[in-house]
Parts: sequence; structure tokens; C-alpha cells
Amino acid sequence: MRKIVSAVLILLLFTAALPGARAEDYPPFQGIVTDMADGVLSEDAVKELKELAEKMEAAVDGRVYVLTRHFLGGASPQSYADQVFKAWSLKENDALILMVVGEEAYAVAMGDLAKNSMTKESVDMLMANHFRAAFLNREYSRAAVEAAQTLAQALVKAQGGNASALLGQEEMQQPQSIQDSWDTIWEKAKQSQENMYAQNDYQDESKDLNQIWEQEEHKTNWRTIIIWILVIYFLFFRKKRRGRR
Repeated sequence: MRKIVSAVLILLLFTAALPGARAEDYPPFQGIVTDMADGVLSEDAVKELKELAEKMEAAVDGRVYVLTRHFLGGASPQSYADQVFKAWSLKENDALILMVVGEEAYAVAMGDLAKNSMTKESVDMLMANHFRAAFLNREYSRAAVEAAQTLAQALVKAQGGNASALLGQEEMQQPQSIQDSWDTIWEKAKQSQENMYAQNDYQDESKDLNQIWEQEEHKTNWRTIIIWILVIYFLFFRKKRRGRR
């Protein structure tokens, strides 16, 4: 009997030590950034993430949140991120980036509207290209900011918003006087090229004419010399022959 009681107590203690899925097991919501990994994100990074969230909310009524942890105690990063997303009651167009720095693991959880805007494959590729390298290199602030910016831009663009406005790059409108169509620009370039070719042809033709004139002048000079030689010959040498006779 004592052995049975001892076994039950050990089982209960072991079960209590396992990570649960209750809301109280997750960190309290602290806003856009919940940094539970002892300040791995800089103040500038936190500021940029908050500014980005405000612009994204104005564009598509959604935000990108960031949560950092040292360890998860063996829990799946994706499952943990999904559970935190629900525990925090985030909205359908929100996204949550989870960074587990001690395990070099990460995950992204999104609401239903955000999931419909981007496929899981595109999100994975985005994180691989704009997050993974900096994260594994322990550049946590850069990894978080770049991933959040790229993810926010992708969501806004997928929903027809102005993605460039999220980074303060408003779309600039050109003055009406220089808003030429591609056909007009092409015609101008073509005309300019034809004018250049025509000018080159004219120069080449002028060079050819000059060469011809020089050759003709050269021939004319030799003809003149030959004629003068003949004239002198007839004038002087013929007279000498007549005198001898």
C-alpha cells in the first residue's frame, strides 16, 4: 500500500512539473514588445517596432508583436507562439514573432486574416531571408526589426495598402510635365539616336568630300606642273633645234 501511495505521489509531482497550456503559464502582455530575455532588444529597436506598429495599424488595422524568451522547457516554439497569441487575445490581422534566444529557435503566429494574406511558405521564406542570419549571429535587435518591417510590408501590400509608407517612404508623384509614357520616352530616345547617327554620317561624308577635294587638288597640281613642263619644252627646246638648223 505504501508503495502504491509513493508511486502516485511521484506521478503527481512529475505531472505538475510538466509545462502546461494554461494562460497563466505565459508571460503577461506588455505591448508591442515583451522582452523576457533580459533586455536582448535595444531601446532603439523597441522604439522602431512601436512606430512600425502604429503605421501598420493605420494602414490595415494590424500590428506585429515581438516576444523574447530564453528557454521554453522543451515546448514547441510554434505551438507556444500560437498559444501566446490566443492568450493575449491578439487580433485577426496581427502577427507575433517569438524569439527563443537560448535555444536558437523562433516562430511566427498570425491571426486568420493575416494567414489568408500570406501562405506559411512565404512567411517561412521571409524569416529565412530577413531574420535567421542575424538571429543566429545574436544580432537580436536587427533581426527583430528587419523581420517585423518585412512582415508588416508584406501584409500591407497583400491587402492593397501602401507598404512603402510603413518605413516613411511615401510614394512620390512626379510633376505632370515630366510624366511621359514609355512610348514617348522611347520615341525621344530613338529620335535622339537617329540625330546622332545623322550627324555622324554628315561628319563622315564631310571627311570623304574633303579627302576627295584634297586628292583632286593633288591631281590638279601635278597636271599643272606637267603642262608647264610641256610649255617650257616647246618654247625653249624647239627654238634651239631651229637655231641649229
